[in-house]
Amino acid sequence: MENNEEKLGWRLLETLYEVGRADIQATPQVLATWLDVPATRVQELLAGLDAQGLVDGARCRLSMQGLVLAVSLHGAQKLSSQSVAA
Repeated sequence: MENNEEKLGWRLLETLYEVGRADIQATPQVLATWLDVPATRVQELLAGLDAQGLVDGARCRLSMQGLVLAVSLHGAQKLSSQSVAA
């Protein structure tokens, strides 16, 4: 089972995707608000995801690899919510 750290990382990737779609400038403070965690926590997560090549932590942006993953996570979540509604 994934730990809370991993789950929050996945949520951060998806949040970066959603913020970008909403045409909002992503900053650690904005992301912290969307995720309801401290901005310092977001910065730690960004550093970890940057080390994995999924984000550009300094610019608070998804890398191409991170974008592919975030889109697939977003799509999977939409499919899951549609199957629950059916």
